[in-house]
Amino acid sequence: MPLSRLTASCVGSLTALTLVAGLLLAPGAHAEPVETLASTPVVDAPQLCVSGAPTFDDVVTAAASVVRGIVGPADLTAYDQRVADVRAALAAARVHRDGLPRHPELVGARPAELDDPIVTYIVNGLDAVRTGRIDETMSVSQLTVNDAIEVFVLATGIVKIPAKLAAGMVPTVGFFLKPVVSAMFTGTAALARAVQNSIEAGCLAPNVYPPLVLDEPTVVPVPVPQPIRDLAALVMTADGTCTPVAELTMATVVERTRAFLDSGAVDMDRVAMNEAADTLQEFLAANRVAKVMLMRRADDLGPLVEALDMGPVTFLANLGADLAEGTALDTVPLAQVRVENAYDLATLSLDIASLLFSAGTSIAGFAGVAETITTPLSIVQKLVFAPTDYGAPIVRGVMQSMCAI
Repeated sequence: MPLSRLTASCVGSLTALTLVAGLLLAPGAHAEPVETLASTPVVDAPQLCVSGAPTFDDVVTAAASVVRGIVGPADLTAYDQRVADVRAALAAARVHRDGLPRHPELVGARPAELDDPIVTYIVNGLDAVRTGRIDETMSVSQLTVNDAIEVFVLATGIVKIPAKLAAGMVPTVGFFLKPVVSAMFTGTAALARAVQNSIEAGCLAPNVYPPLVLDEPTVVPVPVPQPIRDLAALVMTADGTCTPVAELTMATVVERTRAFLDSGAVDMDRVAMNEAADTLQEFLAANRVAKVMLMRRADDLGPLVEALDMGPVTFLANLGADLAEGTALDTVPLAQVRVENAYDLATLSLDIASLLFSAGTSIAGFAGVAETITTPLSIVQKLVFAPTDYGAPIVRGVMQSMCAI
C-alpha cells in the first residue's frame, strides 16, 4: 500500500535521524575524541567580567556608549567631543575626599562591626586631620556610586537621631514608637548596604571610550578648628597594633598620666607626683569590684540588646550571661577596670535616673496630676537625657575605634 506524501516525509526524516545517531554512537577502531562545548576550557575567565562599584566616569562613558550606537556616522565626531567635554568637566571638579563619608570597612575593623555612619565619619575625619589627608583633594570622576550611597547612609544616620527623639516625646506611646522609628531608619540603611553589595558583585558596563587620564592629587588646606586639631593629634585609628582607648585599664591610664607629667610638660614636683601615682596604683591593685559591674559590649549580648542599647537592659543581659557562666560572684581588681567599663557605669547611672524620673511622672499622672503638668515634664526629661541616649553610643564607638598616641 503506497504511503501518503506526509507519512513518507515523516518516515524519511526518522530514518535519517536514526542513521546519524547510529554513526555517532557506533564504536570505531580509529575514532578520534570529539570535543564538546561543555568540555572546552574557558580562557581568561576573570577578564570576562570586571566587577566593582563604577566611578562617576564609568557611568558617563557607559551611558554615552549606549547612546553612541544610535548616533549617525556624520554626527559621531561632534558627539564624542561633547562626551569628552563632560568627562573633562567632571575631572576638573575636585573634592576633599576625607570630607565625605567612607565605607566603614575602609576605616577600621571596629567601625565595620558597628556600622554606625556617624562613628565612621568621626573616626575617619580625626585620623585624616592627624595625618594631613584632610587637605588632599581628588577628582569627582573618581568617586564611585557606592560613595554617593555612603552619603545617603550618613544622612540617614543623622536624621535618625531627631526622629527617634521626636517619637520618644509622643505622650503615652513614645516608649513603643521610638524603637519602631529606629527600626525604619535601620532598615533603610540596611537596604542601602544591600544595594552597595549588589553593585560590587556586578559587572561594570562596557564602554568604547579610553580610560580617563587625571592630574596628580592636589592639596587645598581645610580650615579645621584648633580644638579638633589638638584632639586629632592625640588619637589614631585602631589598626590592630595598638590598644583602643576603650580597652585601656585604670592602671594603664595612671601610668600614661605619670609618663606625661614626668616628661616636663607641666611644671610640678615630680617626686611628689610619683609618690601619689604609686599610692594610687597600690589602691587600684588592693581593692576589688564585682565582675558583674564590668559589662560586656551590647553587640556581644545579642542583636536585641544591641538594637535597644539601653544601660539597664545591657546590665541585666550581662548579669544573665554571668549567672549562666557561674561568674556572677567573681571580683576583679580596680586596676583591671577598663575605660569602657567606667564609661558604661556612668551612662548606666544616667539611664537609671532617666527611668526613675519617667516613672515618677507616670505615678504623678495616675495620682491625678493634670497632663498639662506631666506632659511638659516628660518632654523636659527626654531633652535633658538626650545626650545620654544618642551621644553616648557615638562616643563609645569612637573610643572603641581609636587608640591614644
